Amino acid sequence: MDSLWKDLVFAARILLKAKKFTFAVVLTLAIGIASNTIMFSIARSIFFRGVSYPDAKRLVYVSQAYPGYPEGGGQFTYPTYRDILEQNKSFDSLAAYQVSGPLAITDGGQAVRLAVTYCTPNYFTLLGVRTALGRVFQGSEDRVGSGDPVIVLSYAFWRRQYSGAPDIIGRNIHLNERPFTVIGVTAEEFRDSLYEQEYGEEGNAWIPLGMAYAMTGYSNPTDRIGSILWGIGHLIPGVTVADARADLDALGKRLEQTYPETFRGYGLVGRSLKDQLLGMFYAPAWLLTAASAFLLLIGCANVGNLLLARLLSRQRELAVRAALGASASHLARHLILENSLMLLLAGSAGLILSAWGMSALRAWALVHLPGSLHVEAWHSTVVASLAISLLTGILFGLAPALLGSRVDLRDALSQSGRQGQGMSRRRGQKILVIAEVTLALVLLAAAGLMVESFLKLASTDLGFNTSNLLTLRLDLRSARYREPAARARFGKRLVEALQVTPGVESATLWGPSMLGRATWVYIAYPEGRSPEDADARLMMGRHSTNPAALSNLGIPLLKGRELTWQDTLDTPFVAVISESVAKKLWPDQDPLGKRMRSAEGNFPWITVVGVARDARQGQRMDLNDSAAGITPYGLKPQYDIYFPYLQRPNQGLTLAVRTHADLQSVSEALRSAVLSLDPTLPVYNLALLDTRLAEQIAPVRTMAILSGAYAVLAVFLAGFGLFAVLAHDVSQRTQEIGIRMALGALPRSVLSLVLREGLQLVLAGTCFGLLAALLMTRMMQALLFGVSPAEPGVFFAIVFLLFGVALLAGWIPARRAMRLDPIEALRQE
Repeated sequence: MDSLWKDLVFAARILLKAKKFTFAVVLTLAIGIASNTIMFSIARSIFFRGVSYPDAKRLVYVSQAYPGYPEGGGQFTYPTYRDILEQNKSFDSLAAYQVSGPLAITDGGQAVRLAVTYCTPNYFTLLGVRTALGRVFQGSEDRVGSGDPVIVLSYAFWRRQYSGAPDIIGRNIHLNERPFTVIGVTAEEFRDSLYEQEYGEEGNAWIPLGMAYAMTGYSNPTDRIGSILWGIGHLIPGVTVADARADLDALGKRLEQTYPETFRGYGLVGRSLKDQLLGMFYAPAWLLTAASAFLLLIGCANVGNLLLARLLSRQRELAVRAALGASASHLARHLILENSLMLLLAGSAGLILSAWGMSALRAWALVHLPGSLHVEAWHSTVVASLAISLLTGILFGLAPALLGSRVDLRDALSQSGRQGQGMSRRRGQKILVIAEVTLALVLLAAAGLMVESFLKLASTDLGFNTSNLLTLRLDLRSARYREPAARARFGKRLVEALQVTPGVESATLWGPSMLGRATWVYIAYPEGRSPEDADARLMMGRHSTNPAALSNLGIPLLKGRELTWQDTLDTPFVAVISESVAKKLWPDQDPLGKRMRSAEGNFPWITVVGVARDARQGQRMDLNDSAAGITPYGLKPQYDIYFPYLQRPNQGLTLAVRTHADLQSVSEALRSAVLSLDPTLPVYNLALLDTRLAEQIAPVRTMAILSGAYAVLAVFLAGFGLFAVLAHDVSQRTQEIGIRMALGALPRSVLSLVLREGLQLVLAGTCFGLLAALLMTRMMQALLFGVSPAEPGVFFAIVFLLFGVALLAGWIPARRAMRLDPIEALRQE
C-alpha cells in the first residue's frame, strides 16, 4: 500500500507537470461522458420508460387510414366505433374520444377558453385516471346521441381558474352559454397526452361523448359521414399489437364492402399507444444517441493517440527507470495509475457537465416537448454512461500503458533509437487517426443531410406572402352559431369591421386554420366519372374564405374569378381550385365551368369558377408523419379547394390581418373587434404567421443544430488527433528531415512530405467513412425532407471539408519541419 500511495503521488505530480496534456485528455473525455449521459437519459425516457399510463403495453391507438396515410391517424365515425366495438376480436375494452376545438366558459366577464375532450367513461379507466376531488362520469351519463351535462376538470385548470376552490364539485359553469355541472377534478399528476398531441397544448376538461354532437354539431351518432373520433383499445391477454393490427385491417376491409359509399378507400389501423405518443422521437433519439456514442469513440481514440504520443516521447525516461531496476509490471502499474487519475478527473468533470446539461435540457423540454415525454437524469443511466465511458477510456489507455512497460534499453538509450523506435506504435497512432476520420465523416454526413433537409424545408416557397400577417383563432360552437347562416352573418360582419380598423390593410377569413394542424379535406370526383373509380377521386385541402382572400394573401388567380359576397347559401355552390387540382381532374381541359361532387354522401355539385396558383396551406411538417414515412405536407403536391365562407361557414376558423402598424395596438384592435360583436368568444393563438412557421420547423432546426454540434466536435477532435500525430512524427523524424535538407531537399519537398502523410491518413479514413455513411444515413430516412440519403453535394462538401482540415492540421508541423536548421537537426540526440 505504501508503494501504491507513492506511485499515486508520483503520478499526480507527473500529470500536474504536463498540464496541457492532462487538460486535453480530461476535457475530451468529459465531453464524451456528458453527451452520452444526456443522450442515454433521453433514449431511456423514450425507449424504455414508455408512457405513464397503467398497463400501457396493452393499450392500442385505433385510427382510420386515409389515401396516402397507410399508418392511420385519421378519425372515424360513431357508427364505425360501434362496428369496431362489436366486431373486433382483440380488445376487452375500447374507448372513443373526440377533440374538436375549445369551448368558452361564459360565466360573466370575458370568456375563458376551455380545451375539451369528449370521451366515453372507460377512457378514464384505460388511462388510469384518479381524481383529486369528486369522480369521473359514469356510463349512465353518456348516452348515445345525448348525455348529461357534466364535466371533469384538470387539476391545473382548477387551480388556475378557480384558485383550487374545494367547493367546485357540484358547481354549475356555463360552456358556450350552456350549464354544466362539475363532478370531478383529476389528480395533479395526470396529463392527457392524447389531447396534447393533437393540439400541442394541455387539455383542460372532459365531457361525455354523448354531449359532443350537441356542443359541436359533429359526430352525429347515426351518420357515417363526418369522421371525428379516435379510439383506445385494451388488448385481451395473449393478444399482441400485431394481432390487433391484422384484426382491424380485416375489419376495415369488411366495412369497405358493407359501406362502399362512405368507407371506400379507407381502412382501420392499430398501433401501440407508446408508438403513437413517442414514435415521432424514435428516429431523432437513435440519431443523436449514435452521434454521442461516435463522439465518445472519437474522443477515446484521440486520448489513445495522445497517450501513445506521450509514451513515445517518454521512452528515454522509462528506459532510465528500467535501467535503475524498475520492473515491467511496476512501469505498467505506474502508467495505468496515471491514466486512471486522468479518467477519474474526466469522470468528475463529465458528471458536472452532465448535471448542467440535464438541467438545461429539462428546462427546454418543459417548453418544447409534449408532456408524454418526461426527460429525467436516471441514476442508472448516469452510472451506465459513466461506466461505459470510463471503460472505453481504460481500454484505449491500457494499450499504451502495456506498450510503455516493454522498454528496449539498447534502442531507447542509443542514438539511433530516437529515429528507429516505436514504428509499430506510430502505426497504431495512424490507425486511430483513420478511425477518427471515419467516425467524423459519418457524423458530418448525418449533420450535413439534416442541415440540407432543414434548408430545403425552410426555403420551400409557400406560394403566398406570410410577412406582417397577424393571425388568431376563433371557434363558433355556441348555440347561437349552430345554424350555418348565423356563422355566415358573423363572419361577414367581422371582416367588414376589421377592414375599417386603423392599421389593418386587409382582413382574411380562413377556415379552419392557416398553416396549422387543424385541416379539413374534401374528397371529390369530377362530373362524368364514377365515384367508385379510385383514380377519379381526389383528396383536397378544404378552405373557407371571404372575397379577396386570395389576393390578400398574394395567391395569384390564374383564370376565372374570385369568390364574392354574392356566393351565398341561396346560390349555386362554387369554388376556386388550385392549378394542381385542375391538372389532376381535368388534364388538357379548361376547368372553368366544370363540376365536381363529394365522394362522401349526397352533397350538391360544385362548379369551378376560378383557378389559383398552388400554395402550401397545411402545417409545414409533423414528426408524427415523418415517423410513419409520410412526406411532410410542406413538400407534397398541393391540392386545394377554396369555398366561399358564406357557403361553407366553418365553426373553427382563422382570422388573418395584414398590417405594418404596431403589433400590440393591432392585436388589441383585433380582440376589441371580436368582442364587440360577441363578448362570449375567446380569442386565442394570436401570433405572427412567420413566428408560427418558425415553430413548426423547430424540431428539424434543433436536430440540425445538435447533429451539427456533434459533427463540429468530431471534426475538431479528428483534426487535433491528426495534428498531434503529424507534429509528433516530425519531432521523431528530425534527423531524417535534417539529412534530407543537408542533401539538397527544398523546403517545399519537406512540406509535401508532411502534408502527404496527413492526406493519406484522411484519404483512408474517408474511404471507410463514405461506405459507413452510405449505410448509416439510410437509417435516418424518416428525418430527411426532400433530400436523398446519398445526396452527392453533401458528401462532396464533407470530403472537401475533411481534406481542408487535414491541410490545416498538417500545416503547422510542416512549417516547423521546413524551418529546421540541418546542422542543428543532425546534432539532436
